[in-house]
Amino acid sequence: MTKHNPGRLLLAASAGSLLFSGGAAAIDWNVTGFVRQEIAYSISTQDNYNNQMTSPFADRITPHLTHPNTNPANATAPTSVYVNPNGVVGGLFSAPGGPANPTGNALLAGANTSSPVDCRFALENALAAGSAGLLGGGKLNGQVAFPGQLCPNGAGSAFVPGVNPAAGQGFSPQGAALEDDINFNVFNTRVEVDVQARISQEFKAYMKIRGYFDGTRNFTDGEIGDHFANPMWGNRRGTITEWNSPDSIIDIPALYLDWHRGPLWLRLGNQTIAWGEAYFFRVMDVANGLDLRRHLVLGPGAEEYQDQRIASPGIRLSYSFNNGWELDAFAQLFSPSLLPGQNTPYSLIPHSVAVNDEIGMDDAKGAWNFGFRMTMPFTESFTGMVGYVNRRNPDGVFSGVDAQPFWRGRANPFCLGRNNDTNNILTQLGLQGAVGGAIPAMPTLDTRARTMANGCGTSFMPDPYTAGAVEYWENIRRGRLDEANYLIGQINEFPGSQWATREIFGFGEENNFVDSMRTLEGFRSSFGSVAQWVGRQFKRENIFIVGGNYIVTTDDMNSIFDQLIIRGEVSVTPNKRLTNDLSFNFTHKDDVVSALILEKYHRISNEFPATYMVAQWMHRTATDMFGRDLDKNGTAKLGEFIDSTTGAFKPAAFNAAAKRPEGNSSANYVVFAFQQPFPNLIWRFDMSILVDTAGGYLLQPGVRYRPGAKWQWDLYANIVDAPGGQQDTIMETIDFADEIFARLTYFF
Repeated sequence: MTKHNPGRLLLAASAGSLLFSGGAAAIDWNVTGFVRQEIAYSISTQDNYNNQMTSPFADRITPHLTHPNTNPANATAPTSVYVNPNGVVGGLFSAPGGPANPTGNALLAGANTSSPVDCRFALENALAAGSAGLLGGGKLNGQVAFPGQLCPNGAGSAFVPGVNPAAGQGFSPQGAALEDDINFNVFNTRVEVDVQARISQEFKAYMKIRGYFDGTRNFTDGEIGDHFANPMWGNRRGTITEWNSPDSIIDIPALYLDWHRGPLWLRLGNQTIAWGEAYFFRVMDVANGLDLRRHLVLGPGAEEYQDQRIASPGIRLSYSFNNGWELDAFAQLFSPSLLPGQNTPYSLIPHSVAVNDEIGMDDAKGAWNFGFRMTMPFTESFTGMVGYVNRRNPDGVFSGVDAQPFWRGRANPFCLGRNNDTNNILTQLGLQGAVGGAIPAMPTLDTRARTMANGCGTSFMPDPYTAGAVEYWENIRRGRLDEANYLIGQINEFPGSQWATREIFGFGEENNFVDSMRTLEGFRSSFGSVAQWVGRQFKRENIFIVGGNYIVTTDDMNSIFDQLIIRGEVSVTPNKRLTNDLSFNFTHKDDVVSALILEKYHRISNEFPATYMVAQWMHRTATDMFGRDLDKNGTAKLGEFIDSTTGAFKPAAFNAAAKRPEGNSSANYVVFAFQQPFPNLIWRFDMSILVDTAGGYLLQPGVRYRPGAKWQWDLYANIVDAPGGQQDTIMETIDFADEIFARLTYFF
């Protein structure tokens, strides 16, 4: 029996209500829907840094900062040295007094940096040139060990045939061939069909079928990735009721049966649960995750995530008491939030990162979320609200995950086992079990351990399409990771990485910038670009909710304050797990999210219908609007460590504290929005703005034209401003998303 059978039973019961209702002559059927063309054209001067085709590093041959060609002093800069549990200083290849560790207590930063540069396809070029590997021994177990790098201008590892030792950074035609613009963020066709069945006075059934085709691939020669594959539920499916291909998706976001008798209302089946009312903000709206694969969160703000909430099988009930209080409760199958596909217009994850969420989903699959909300009208003007939700966090927390043993037709040389290049070199040198056993042998694979679940033992893997060391640093910074903790964790927590990096090569922990570049560039010199494997774990958490509405009444019906709704919402999540630099040791924090909302319909002119206006303020104590740890904001730029003229390390490069994120103590956001219908109700003008008080804004003006019941035009713009570049605002994450988007809808 699979874990999610209860969810399947709920879906079957809901589907049965529609199928078998056809036997009753009195059934009242109603079928409606629409066909919509959706187009979003980019007007941004900023490319999406995360995508391969728009990475500013794609066509660059970038310097290795620890190589003497960049600056001779950099290569001899002292870095940390490993001391193993037996007290042995240095690794097998960095013993005290040797060329890498001449003083016995510090490794030379450039001792293992054999190539002065990085570029796309450097490893493949080296192999094509006939590289016999670092030691010149040719193939071991079918592949060249430590093959080195070779860039199109002749720069590369000294041991690779054809290398020009004088060549340095420059332009790469190979990388340039990967580049292209993404002009259309969205070029999609959508069909939705709603089927409603009124079975009796007490029973109703409802089903929504949605079809969606993405055509952006047809408007660029660059590589557009897979928009929809996210095999949470197996066979590519991100949700339990969908079928998808790389460019299309068909799903059933609603399939449920309603029963209503007196004060009791019950809904059974696939459904979403929307609590709280706010533009852009989600304080009480915690029951469902979001599907960001179509248009991120950049649709009209007034739609309040209607298209993004992920439906899941569940049961929901509402009971109204005689005093007007209402209990709203649910139990629902867990379903995670879904991120945009990599190398797609709205991708949020760098192309140098490979994602495997299945391991975390295996633990969460079949879990149920549950919660309740009590709405309590104390007076005609004031209504209080309390609630509680126990859920698996659908957004998840990121950590490194075990890499794949094979990728792009090659064995992963970092994996434990016969293809491990470090172990093969030890064999070639006759050094297995060297130094009287003080240097341990290669660890044994145990796929029961989460760090070896895929049969590898490391979260790293060479990949010709991914980032070199300098770009990798920038990706870490943009990912708001504490770079020191990140590298230390990924190396020490995975047995294959720990053994090769610490025990054999003797690299000490990456406590400062120079230590980090020594490690990044030392391995990239021999293996080219390296990808990082990550995944999410969906941890259970408790959320306590309190809120209230107050309606202001005045004697003057024309007053701006008359019928003003003042709403407050607060959610508290004790001991919330947060991403901790991709370590398995997650950060634990108490997260308090609060919002104050002022809402009002006000007639400004007798010639126009009332204007809907809303003003909001959100305060967060531990996370930003995207759920990221505020302590990781403010990551250091590369220029803080490298002199742009000489290439030399600045003093900050040796200071451990200098590369730590500055962090923020809290986050605050402000929203103002209004909707103004025109006198004939055919036209409506919308405006909304979301401001991150730390810097930046999202401005969204729009107009809707609906000349009749069948047709509707929508024209909107998303204008994002993200000044600063300190990675301390949410706008810097989406600063590529300036666009004009239009929707033409035919209703039937």
